[in-house]
Amino acid sequence: MLSSLTGRASVLSIEFAQTLLRNTAIRASSSWTSFNPTEHHLLKTTTASALVQQQAHYSNPSNTFPTATGTTPANASTAEEDKGGFLKRFIKKMGWIDNSRVRLRVSSCALYESVADNINYGEFFTHFNMPDTFNTWFLITELHVWMLLVRAMAEGAEKDAAGRFLRNCIVETMWNDVTTRAKQLSAHNPSVVRPQIQMLSEQFQAALISYDEGISFDDKALASALWRRFFSGHCKDYEKLELLVNYVRKQTAMLDQTSRYDFAIKPKVKWLPLIEKPSV
Repeated sequence: MLSSLTGRASVLSIEFAQTLLRNTAIRASSSWTSFNPTEHHLLKTTTASALVQQQAHYSNPSNTFPTATGTTPANASTAEEDKGGFLKRFIKKMGWIDNSRVRLRVSSCALYESVADNINYGEFFTHFNMPDTFNTWFLITELHVWMLLVRAMAEGAEKDAAGRFLRNCIVETMWNDVTTRAKQLSAHNPSVVRPQIQMLSEQFQAALISYDEGISFDDKALASALWRRFFSGHCKDYEKLELLVNYVRKQTAMLDQTSRYDFAIKPKVKWLPLIEKPSV
């Protein structure tokens, strides 16, 4: 009987509801085999308390659908979850929700900038007797970007892994920079930029395979890869070749010791000088 009154209380006046509840209590007490004044008093107190709760509940316009506990209906929370789930699915489909991917893309730009902005290109030009040309700049950049890619793949080389995604973003950032620089250098003849970039791309892919093979074996294999690609097979001073091999080994070891946070989250990559100054 009380449950039926709860469903109708929103359309009944307060006086009529009190009369019905009082009559309900009288009928319930008359059917008892033994009358207990204490239990009758508890029933009246409980009934009055329930009525006060109903009045407070229905005085709030937002409580349109009453529940047994007087709280928000269960289907309301489900609707909110469905709404949030739909929103997340929509944003993820549009490519806005994956904060980790956004963070990695930003980190890839910072990692590439650490090469383009912090490497002492003049030191390489001078010590290895290399001409100050666009192709030489690319060879130096390519070598350091490859070292970043090796470290990135340590974070996961599987498909859709963070390491592979970070590697792809670094390469994409590099090619954006290379294309911009090539266009600036060939402003008078922009038609030559596309075939030049295509040629560099093919050379870059071959260099990655050669460097990966060299770093996986001993110093002779790495020296062979550097001699073929970095020096284009024209280095006759093997001390310089040895210097570059030692530089790559030390730099890759330092990158390997860099924590995931300092590399992929808040990049703090430190590049060693080509020739370390003796400590005083």
